[in-house]
Amino acid sequence: MKKFKSFKTIILTILILALTSVSSLANAQDNTGQIQGIVAESAIVMDMDTGEIIASKNADKQMPVASTIKLLTSLIYAENTSKSEQISFTEDALKTTQTALNNFKKVNPGDKISSDDLMKAVMIFSANDAAYLMADSVAGNTKDFVKMMNDRAKSMGLKDTHVVNPCGLESNALNPENKEINLSSAYDIAIIAREAFKNEWIRDTISEKNKKVTVNLAGSPVIIETRNKMLGQHGNIGGKTGNEAKAGRCFVGFFERDGRKLVTVALNSVYGANDVDVFNDTKIIADDGYNAKKQVFKKAGEKIDTVKLEYKLFGLFGPKKTVDAPIVVSKDIMYYKNPINDKNAKIEYNTKDKNAWKLADKEVELTFSLPNYKAKVPGKVDISLFDLIKANIVPYGIFVAVVGVVLAVSIILYRKISTNRMRKRKGYIFYKK
Repeated sequence: MKKFKSFKTIILTILILALTSVSSLANAQDNTGQIQGIVAESAIVMDMDTGEIIASKNADKQMPVASTIKLLTSLIYAENTSKSEQISFTEDALKTTQTALNNFKKVNPGDKISSDDLMKAVMIFSANDAAYLMADSVAGNTKDFVKMMNDRAKSMGLKDTHVVNPCGLESNALNPENKEINLSSAYDIAIIAREAFKNEWIRDTISEKNKKVTVNLAGSPVIIETRNKMLGQHGNIGGKTGNEAKAGRCFVGFFERDGRKLVTVALNSVYGANDVDVFNDTKIIADDGYNAKKQVFKKAGEKIDTVKLEYKLFGLFGPKKTVDAPIVVSKDIMYYKNPINDKNAKIEYNTKDKNAWKLADKEVELTFSLPNYKAKVPGKVDISLFDLIKANIVPYGIFVAVVGVVLAVSIILYRKISTNRMRKRKGYIFYKK
């Protein structure tokens, strides 16, 4: 009986080890930084502090983004308005009735709402009329505000973002014939979200822990409810939802676990029966971000470039020569492996000093660049003084020979002159005597 139990234990142990090995192998085979197992067409997770992209899926694909564009709207609004201001509703803002404050009660042009409540209406409830009101209050009209949004996107280096309205709707209440919609990418939205989160006003608003918040609308209290079903779960400290026919279900999530903050973006997921799919996607994306480990991009001693150096044959004088010198990294360069980083990662050596004698065997500073991230890393010009001398052994040999001949001739002449002087001196002394 004991033998049978021992045999059973051995078999179970072997099975567990085998399953563990298979699981590890599967993870290793999928070690590309490509987010797996989500419904969303496009996704990204980014480190809030460093800006590094940790994992992605089609993150540089331009696509509709629905109400996630309100992060840019709110950022520009926060930078141009104070919390204490009272904002008057405009006729243009009230033309928008889809997911709007004016659905709670009748609002007339000129009715007031505090600037802080307006921010809550946009960031928590995603009110579209409130987004248009932000535009009107800052720029005087939607057109000029949209220009501000596009200009700000360009200033952040965002190439996929094209804004046509401040709210993200795919219909235009101000100009129904205009069928253009807002376009961006998961990468661009993550950059916008990270920038927005730096703003204390926006950060405090999206981090509101109460799912229901009261705002004062034209003198009457109105209760608005967050669309973020993840709030307070899995480290989620805030977010911005979006949902439109072409954009699908979208969500930008802000997370903090053990003091580390990440931002996630999921675009073109599905709403589903209970609207859980995009939040399930987001949990997977966030978990990927927190579980990811950096990998080696370049190993210590690996060549990253070749630089053409110049030098004079004899240091300060002589003919000018050139040499192609390899640039190598001095230590392992680590990064998060993912499709965007693999496409854009580079290490550069930028210096005006091209003197081979100075740079031989010297440590140099290299720049390691990823999208939205740069770091200084140590490198080395992989050429030695011996290499330079060896490459010019013939002219140095000739030079040494010439110098030797000159010295020999000089010595002979010196001795001859000295001998002649001595003879003359002796002859002079003899003559005097």
